[in-house]
Amino acid sequence: MSSHLSHTDRFTHPNPVPTDSSLGFTAIELMTTLVIAMVLLAIAIPSFSHMTAQNHLATTTNDFVSAFGAARQTAIFKSSPVTLCAGDQSGCFASLDWSDGWLAFVDADKSGTLDSGEPVVFTGIARRDDVVVQGNTPVEKPIIFSPLGFASQPGGAFTAGTLRVCVPTDIANNARDLVLAKSGRLRVEAKDLNGACPAP
Repeated sequence: MSSHLSHTDRFTHPNPVPTDSSLGFTAIELMTTLVIAMVLLAIAIPSFSHMTAQNHLATTTNDFVSAFGAARQTAIFKSSPVTLCAGDQSGCFASLDWSDGWLAFVDADKSGTLDSGEPVVFTGIARRDDVVVQGNTPVEKPIIFSPLGFASQPGGAFTAGTLRVCVPTDIANNARDLVLAKSGRLRVEAKDLNGACPAP
């Protein structure tokens, strides 16, 4: 028997590559992929929403902690009363709504009102529409920090109260209570209110 292969035999592929359309996706495969993608998306969207709410809660809480601390430190540093209130550059809000912003100013006469000539120390804006900020009665009013750092109301009575920062989302610990002591110091307490945002 001859050991030589013919020219045709040497170049014949033993497993020819199919030339039909079977290498594409079938309708069933595409539908299965689409269903899996939709399930994964349904899981991811609530998780992202909760993460966003937690971020907004933390950011707003930190803004208020910084505002209270800065107002108190300014009063001590300047040896002059400094008032912190719900307000803007023009003065304290009659609505007493901290969600709309806050104002700190040197309050020489301790009136709790921004008078002509009293310098504004800083203003702040609540940057998140999905965050609710409410205070109980003592901290709805202007808070006056003395040169020793103590917190009082207009008229001289000591102030101690709670400002609540809250997101109306059903996440763990959806609120932070900023508890102001008459010493002027602030502590933060996490609260789980089951997605609700009642006043403190």
